[in-house]
Amino acid sequence: MTLELVSKVAQPVEFVQVFNRLCVALREKDADSATMQVYFDALKDLPMSAIQQGAQALQSELGRKWFPTTGEWRQAAQDAADRQLRTAVGQARDEPWHLECELCEDTGWRFYECDGDNFCGREHKHAPHSFVRVCACRPTNRTYQRHQYFGTGR
Repeated sequence: MTLELVSKVAQPVEFVQVFNRLCVALREKDADSATMQVYFDALKDLPMSAIQQGAQALQSELGRKWFPTTGEWRQAAQDAADRQLRTAVGQARDEPWHLECELCEDTGWRFYECDGDNFCGREHKHAPHSFVRVCACRPTNRTYQRHQYFGTGR
């Protein structure tokens, strides 16, 4: 049985409607005004549009047979709010992201393998090993410079 709107309910009409639709969709028969209040209290800090979209996602979730817990509904609503925010903000750049330096992958370090000869600069005989050298792109690589600047806590 769905809940009827009564003047004693402490939730907005929109929430009551969404809650009732979810009860009908998932055949929840034991919901009452106290249950609705618990769900409202758990979700009230989220935007109503996210709560609605979260409920719609739960209704259409393949294999769902039970009414969601407050945590499940909250997660679905939070996911919807995140999607709304990403859509509203849009992409941060016009061009797709790419490496500025393919050689060091913007780390500022070039990785090498030494076979034990003097490729690494050691003059005496030694075992094969890996080593790094500073990449020539460091002074002009914007990504590397940005990471250095923000990595210092400035």
